[in-house]
Amino acid sequence: MVSTEMLQELRHLSKTDKLEVIQVLVADVAREEGLPALPAGEGAVWAPYDAFEAAETLLGALERDAKPGHE
Repeated sequence: MVSTEMLQELRHLSKTDKLEVIQVLVADVAREEGLPALPAGEGAVWAPYDAFEAAETLLGALERDAKPGHE
């Protein structure tokens, strides 16, 4: 159980320090669970650019919804 003193100290940290604490804790939990950790500062971020198949799927759904009688 986390002590109230520790929580008070954490609340007084700067945003940067709070994020660092979060990163350390997430890395610890990942290691305990046997999950691979991402290198510091790196991570995969998906972007919709060049996602042509996803665009076609979305367009098809929109066209189906736009047809008369479709509810």
